[in-house]
Amino acid sequence: MRAEKRLPYKQGKTRNYWPTETPASRRNRLFETWRSIVTSLDGEVQGVSERLVLPPFDAAPWQLKAFEDMLDAVICAWVGICVFEGIAVPFGDDTSAIWIPRSELLASRRCQS
Repeated sequence: MRAEKRLPYKQGKTRNYWPTETPASRRNRLFETWRSIVTSLDGEVQGVSERLVLPPFDAAPWQLKAFEDMLDAVICAWVGICVFEGIAVPFGDDTSAIWIPRSELLASRRCQS
């Protein structure tokens, strides 16, 4: 998504992300972030938006956490595929790293499809 920093998508941290906003506004911003992530993922993995349907706005916290966990799982699987295909780069050291898909390599892969 070419974000400069980690996106605020953890439902348990909304108060930290947006401390001055109302609970309803925080939830709305969380859903906006989730919707954006799902839309972006759908451009990489066909059918994601059909399977990752956002919970109802008034869903219980455990339902939000369940959706967040599914979102995490799909992201991890997609990044794993990118690593396997050689279009992700590690950030870290020899003992620990996170892998980030490279935008320019993703774009060239899409053009080849």
